[in-house]
Amino acid sequence: MNIAFRSAPVLLLLLASAPALADETRPSALACDVRRIGARELADCLKSASERSERDLAAAVEAATKTIDAHTDLKPAQKARWKRVLNDAEAQWLTWRDAECQDVAPFEAGMGAKGADPRLACLIDENARRRADLAERYK
Repeated sequence: MNIAFRSAPVLLLLLASAPALADETRPSALACDVRRIGARELADCLKSASERSERDLAAAVEAATKTIDAHTDLKPAQKARWKRVLNDAEAQWLTWRDAECQDVAPFEAGMGAKGADPRLACLIDENARRRADLAERYK
């Protein structure tokens, strides 16, 4: 039997489990495992994790600002403009994130939310993505 036919069942199993694996690696799922805690604890966990993710995001923006300040090759006016446009971009990103998480995420989660608040999970996940993006760009 050809190797493609022998490995087909394994490939199908991997493909079928990919969405589940992706869910398990989301920052919100890592912080609050829906399979291990009850609905009330899950709500409290997501709320705490969301608040923590907001603080962490604010710290990442502050770190990016300090990175800009550390540039010795820029004039003060250039640094000020860069920080201003970064803050403007952050405000626009927050507007997008809020619309995505408040309006879109609940529909996407549908009945599969399993007692979790998809809005809070979305905030946690999007904040983590933004923090990683800022950390990568402002090393």
